[in-house]
Amino acid sequence: MNITIRQLEVFAAAARAPSFTQAAGMLGISQPALSETIRRIEQELGVRLFERTTRKVALTADGRALAGLAEEVVRDVRSGLRDIAERGARRPRIAIALLPSIASAILPQAVAGLRAQYPEAEVSVFDVLHERAAALVEEGVADLAVTMRPVGDTLAFEPLGADRMHLITSRGHPLAGRTPLAWAALAPFAFVALARTTSVRRMVDNAMAAADLALVPRYEVEQIPSAVALVASGLGITALPELTFAMFPRKGVAVRPLQAPLVARGLGLITRAGRELSPAAAALAAAVRAAFRAAGITPGTAPPR
Repeated sequence: MNITIRQLEVFAAAARAPSFTQAAGMLGISQPALSETIRRIEQELGVRLFERTTRKVALTADGRALAGLAEEVVRDVRSGLRDIAERGARRPRIAIALLPSIASAILPQAVAGLRAQYPEAEVSVFDVLHERAAALVEEGVADLAVTMRPVGDTLAFEPLGADRMHLITSRGHPLAGRTPLAWAALAPFAFVALARTTSVRRMVDNAMAAADLALVPRYEVEQIPSAVALVASGLGITALPELTFAMFPRKGVAVRPLQAPLVARGLGLITRAGRELSPAAAALAAAVRAAFRAAGITPGTAPPR
């Protein structure tokens, strides 16, 4: 049996109205369209719902039974849909993909900013590597992402700022200091590198190539806190972008800006090209921009030391 909610709505209106013509007018459809809907319901149920004469139509006993059911079903569906719409307005769902370092450094303040406007919003967070973050937006799983510029033209990219690379050493290390240091100075020391699949590793490799530095890592790890733990123990040095600092305690390590070359990763908001964000997702995007500004990171600039 296949009777739709719309068909029940049409039948309920026909059952209430003095005539099919008036019922059709209330529904904004033609009288023949209404009559055809009634005919299809009767055919589906195998019963007559109206007694038709040359002067009027009247409900049959089966018609009266269906009229009560139709009114109840239509009322319940309308009420349920209204509740869902109201709940969706109060508790929208947003999905955002970010680099893990951005999730640590920027996301808390951004979500706090979103809560001011949408206190009951449900936020799904994907703290993943760059390629996956971009793919999640492209696949429609995430509404927006915060990462580096993607390739291709299916995604839109809005620059948010540049995240400068720094040397991380133990506090007593010979390279510990505050002034900028050239990459070439890293050559004599054991280096702790991140996995080749990470964007940070690609930045480090490119910087070393630009500095004509052939540095073979002594250690290679998957996670930033693991790299910093080795550094804090005096087993080596590493290089990380500034926004990764929120991922590990600064106790026991020293941080020094790197230059020659000066390397920074450009970060920005990724959305689907030509697709407008929902009001809640747009509010989260605005909160992300505000969090970057609060961190001193703006388009075209490197973060302060």
